[in-house]
Amino acid sequence: MKKYILLTISASMSLIVHSTGKESFPVENLQLWLAADQGITTKDNSSKGGSKNDIISWVDQSKQKVTVVPAFEDISTRPSLIEKINEINGKPALKFEGKGSSNFDITDALIGKFKKPFDLNRGTVFLVAKMSSVPTISPMTLSATANSKTGRGGLGIRRGGNADSWFCVHYGGPGNGKKIQSQESKLDTKFHILTVNFDKHKSELKMIVDGQETGTELRDKSTLPLEPINYIQIGGHGILDPAGDPGSEWFFNGIIAEIIVFNKIIGEDPENGPYAAVGNYLQTKYGISGKFSEPDLK
Repeated sequence: MKKYILLTISASMSLIVHSTGKESFPVENLQLWLAADQGITTKDNSSKGGSKNDIISWVDQSKQKVTVVPAFEDISTRPSLIEKINEINGKPALKFEGKGSSNFDITDALIGKFKKPFDLNRGTVFLVAKMSSVPTISPMTLSATANSKTGRGGLGIRRGGNADSWFCVHYGGPGNGKKIQSQESKLDTKFHILTVNFDKHKSELKMIVDGQETGTELRDKSTLPLEPINYIQIGGHGILDPAGDPGSEWFFNGIIAEIIVFNKIIGEDPENGPYAAVGNYLQTKYGISGKFSEPDLK
């Protein structure tokens, strides 16, 4: 049985503002910015059943300065840092080795609690990740609570029930109620910039891959407001269920390089404005082909 690690690690780092051509990386409404080349602390646990680069903490670069840490004490199942990945311009990323669904003892996840809860009824989320062909795995969830019993009240991006798809679930109440949820879209096992634009008040949600809209339709609609976001769960969700109760943890198998969260829709045009600036920054940084281009100031 795994035991929880208290979220006691704290850190303070200055926000690093990137520039993409003529338009600066936007910081207004930026609530989370986790990049594998910033704020990572590792430890060599290879003699204890872990890896030489086990993740100890990952510090957010936004004003929230969230620190995410391993959710459980078991050293043998922690995510590890890959220091250089040729597929993404030699950049580092975090490797998770879950087997999907409720394989509770196979993998681990990271969790952090926001210092200031925030409204996420509208927003834009970017995730640079590579998902293996394992159904029902969850690279990230932004949630009001971190268990599966009382409702997550936020947004989850995950591999779908089919191993060749992905989908977004935007919860708004207990369990699976009061939600907007997308139909599943095809996605291969390469690195991608996955983007979700959503407006819960209008029951609208768009899923975008490398700047290209997927045209995905909703299978559930609701305009009821969401609970404020308190937690970020990476590599799984439903993490804080009672010990020994697998609940609905859908542990991740894949690699995550960067997560950026705005609690505002920052645009939809991949060629202009802050939306294009963030997309182009990620596309250029990781060498991923896509529709984002260097934006011009207007």
